[in-house]
Amino acid sequence: MAAEGFAMFAAALERAAADVWEVGVAYVRFAIDHRPYFEVMFRPELYRVDDPDIQAAQERAADVLVTSARSLSPSPEHDRLTTIAAWSLVHGFTGLWLSGSLQESADGDPEALAHSMIRLVLGAMR
Repeated sequence: MAAEGFAMFAAALERAAADVWEVGVAYVRFAIDHRPYFEVMFRPELYRVDDPDIQAAQERAADVLVTSARSLSPSPEHDRLTTIAAWSLVHGFTGLWLSGSLQESADGDPEALAHSMIRLVLGAMR
């Protein structure tokens, strides 16, 4: 299940790769549309982390995330920190949305909110 989920996730991110803002929205959209996969994918105790199919799909997804974050990074020495910040932002937002912790989770549009939030926070890096 994790290998299939990571492959689907990587494909979703790759489809959005041309637009840095859409990569973050694609992350959120995937998590909401494929919640069971998403919940397993980020629980490595539930799968074999050394599975070559999982590793390949994880690398594909990571390549998109790193490349996107690099376009926001103020300098090459900040690339890794920028990647961690961007990933933390979208992953944290996703967790809050899925848990119902955000007031907007009841009847809001997660993609629109994610897009605005990503632009607000990460747009300051540009």
